[in-house]
Amino acid sequence: MRALLYVVFVTIGGLLSVAIGYLVEPQVSMTVSLIVFLALFFANFVVSWIAVVLVMNGSLNDVHGREAQLDIEKAGEEAMTGRGMIPRARQSPQRKTLVGDGYH
Repeated sequence: MRALLYVVFVTIGGLLSVAIGYLVEPQVSMTVSLIVFLALFFANFVVSWIAVVLVMNGSLNDVHGREAQLDIEKAGEEAMTGRGMIPRARQSPQRKTLVGDGYH
């Protein structure tokens, strides 16, 4: 769904970029029109991405979904430890490291 929405936003932004470029051309020059078009065209990708995130999530706070992923992992861990399937993790696990001539 996000990809389709992104394609729609990029297409609309691309058409707007072309229209604004054509409107600038008779007013100023062909060179300025090209610069305006290219600036709008490439900015369109960023603006479309932000628009998709705002439409889908309603906020830019959790763009990558890290909070949701952490909540899912926490719920899964609580479910497994609550049933006794895995033992609770120790607070400070000890690691073996190679120091000098042996393990400590």
